Formats: sequence, structure tokens, C-alpha cells
Amino acid sequence: MFVLKGKYQSSVYYARRIPLVSLNSYIMSYVESPGIFYKSSEYKTRLIDLQSDFEQDYKRRLRRYFQHSEISNFIIERPSTILDLISRYQQVVDSKGLNPLFEQNLKSASNYFYSTIRHPQLGNLAAHLNIGDQDENRVFGYVNASSFRSFKNPADQQLCSIANKYLYDQDMLYFKTLRYNHFDMVGTKEPMNQMKKQFGGEILETYNHVPYIIYALKKLVKNR
Repeated sequence: MFVLKGKYQSSVYYARRIPLVSLNSYIMSYVESPGIFYKSSEYKTRLIDLQSDFEQDYKRRLRRYFQHSEISNFIIERPSTILDLISRYQQVVDSKGLNPLFEQNLKSASNYFYSTIRHPQLGNLAAHLNIGDQDENRVFGYVNASSFRSFKNPADQQLCSIANKYLYDQDMLYFKTLRYNHFDMVGTKEPMNQMKKQFGGEILETYNHVPYIIYALKKLVKNR
């Protein structure tokens, strides 16, 4: 279990016990029905078994991407933090209508795994932030900040897309060496699920629980 703080409330991930009353949201929980205080919904996610030969499940198309001649030119780094991650991610937030990234959730910690991939000529291609949950022995895919939208040339866009997928591959191999059991690709929502499908994995059903009062307030703000 771990906690991410939003603008007005906190979200608790992977909870196996939920209090009868709380103003926190409980996301991707194993608890199916915590009581009448919460608005509950099913949430399917995709898990990669890191302690298996998971690369054998990659789709043929993904394997072909990783044979690209430019793969050897990619430079992967694992810094303790990425200072400009919020600005890098903003393009993705704007284009896909995702929740913004908050400064309080970017920290240097032993279970916060930052990674970047760049090209000598094209520069930064993607940055990831993944969070390890030691209780579940699982890594949660939190931020995927691809620079795809910064490129106009289709060949450069394709190379950026390949680099982003390759960084996922290298991240998972890294987490395997750290003895984590699973990587959570987080959700099966389209169109992002088209990319995630290429990695194979298992679909797991979890549950989101949002306090009704928070659910109503969010709906009111959204409809204004």
C-alpha cells in the first residue's frame, strides 16, 4: 500500500483493508465492497510477472521494434529524481485529459524509480516514474512522459515511440533484478491499452472506492 496526494485529498493504492469512513479514495483495492460510504467501481489492470520469462509474451510487432537499428544509440539513465518531469508530462496531460502531476508526489526515495531515455541527435525521448510497493512486491507505473508530441517528422515520432516502449522493457528487467514480482501497467483504458497489449501480461480485476461526498464534489466541479 502507498499514498499519492492530490490537490484536495489523498488516494491510497492497493489497500487490503478500508475503514468504514474516510475522506481518502482507495484506488485499485482488493476489497470489493467496503460499505455504503463509498462510490465503488471495478477497475481492471494489466500485470507483468517479472519473475517469469515475460519477454517471451511480447507481441511480434514489439519484438520487431526492438530490432531497430537506432536501439544501440539510446542512452538510458536512472537519476534519483527528474526536476522537469512535471513540464515533460504536461503535454501528455493536455492531450489525453489526464490528472495533473503534483510536486508533492515527486520525491527522491528508495521506492521511487526514475528513468530517462534519450538519443544523441533527438535529445530526450521519454521519462518514467515508477513506484515500488514492498508490501505487494509490485511496481506501479505512475508516469509515462513521452516526447512524441514534440516531434513533427513521422520517422522521429516512430523512433520516440520505440524508445518509450524500450524504456518499459529495460525498466522491467531492472525491477526483476531488484526481486519485485510484478509490474503494474495500470489500467486497460483505450487507446493506451493498445500499447500495453504488446507486452502481454495478465488482466487483474481490482476496485476503486471514492467517498460519496468527494465523488459528488468532483462531479459538481466538472459540470460547472
